[in-house]
Amino acid sequence: MNEKLKILVADDEQPSRRKVISFLKELQKNVTIIEAENGKEAIDKIKSEKPDLVLLDIQMPGFDGFTVIQNVGIDIMPPVVFITAYDQYAINAFEINAVDYLLKPFDKNRFKKSFDRAIEHIHSKNKLGNDYKLLIEEIKKEKKYLDRFMVNIGSKYFFINVNEIIYVSAEEKYIELHTDKGKYLVRETMNNTEESLDPQKFARIHRSYIVNIEQIKEMQPWSHGDYVVLLKNGEKIQMSRRFKDRLI
Repeated sequence: MNEKLKILVADDEQPSRRKVISFLKELQKNVTIIEAENGKEAIDKIKSEKPDLVLLDIQMPGFDGFTVIQNVGIDIMPPVVFITAYDQYAINAFEINAVDYLLKPFDKNRFKKSFDRAIEHIHSKNKLGNDYKLLIEEIKKEKKYLDRFMVNIGSKYFFINVNEIIYVSAEEKYIELHTDKGKYLVRETMNNTEESLDPQKFARIHRSYIVNIEQIKEMQPWSHGDYVVLLKNGEKIQMSRRFKDRLI
């Protein structure tokens, strides 16, 4: 591909952006790459830079990928390859629309397929507005969130209602559910847990913490834009500035 392309890579995680940019440079020698670290920055750069293609992470601070599309405007949005690490429901929606997705972690071959499909969209005379409308309608459909976790102590298994959870912490290959009754390990990732919990009730405040919003007493400034979250039970957990927008 010898044509000059302008491509925006929007992802709040720098290692993910570096990986995507590395693949892009191998596939497209004549390219101008623009980066965005959050949803608002992505919106601003799409409007000002008018890229030919946007590689858009779904979950970013400020605005998620779908909100980016809505703010830019469906009719003027360039072709998009969505990037996701978590949402099977959304993936099903992508598969019935003329936009592609990359499920983290992805390899070079999978990236090339998405990139080639996006290039076809760039060359196509068909407008993608209707496809984006269908996508957004699918995502807006009511999503059922997890209402309980199954946990075990020894050979005994029982359920923990999500309303009992004060906060969730990362523990290597596990998550730990913190409740008034005790702490319970569950073999799950923080990303999957975040996506399975209702964002109206739970917020990711740190790469290692998800908190029940109802359990927050106050937030105290700490250092370098970070906060300490004081919970109603007296515990304190850190909130990093990277995740602040998801709560405030």
